[in-house]
Amino acid sequence: MKLHAILKNETVADVGYFKPVKVQEGKNMRAAVKRMRKGKSGCLLILKGRKLTGIFTERDFLTRILLTEEDLDLPVANFMTPNPTVARIDEPIYRVLARMYAGGMRHLPVLGKRGRPIGTISVGQVAYFLADLHPTMVYNLPPDHARYPSAREGG
Repeated sequence: MKLHAILKNETVADVGYFKPVKVQEGKNMRAAVKRMRKGKSGCLLILKGRKLTGIFTERDFLTRILLTEEDLDLPVANFMTPNPTVARIDEPIYRVLARMYAGGMRHLPVLGKRGRPIGTISVGQVAYFLADLHPTMVYNLPPDHARYPSAREGG
């Protein structure tokens, strides 16, 4: 099957998604970061009750916490991205990738048929899915030597 057809016909459910790592929005950043580490996840879904209210990622931690030296005892809601862009489980993967690319995002929450968060999907996960569909083409490509400079840049 050609790449165009795969991207158009395969859905988030076909690609698969990670089990969500979640925390309530009132939890402090210290607890949120511990939850991410324990869940071995690059993103954290922020909930109010059962409703998705935000997302917090490794990139958010680096830019909003570490670089600004913010207090880890403040609520995660202060640092999350509110009303995050989402992927629906039955949505074609090309639409999800287009939103990720347009927004510069690497992770999206996945919503089930009832609109509740059921997982997360990442750009890397989609790349592995596509590579698995065409392993000989992906893994047997010859290197492109013209892609890399022959001499070091700078002084």
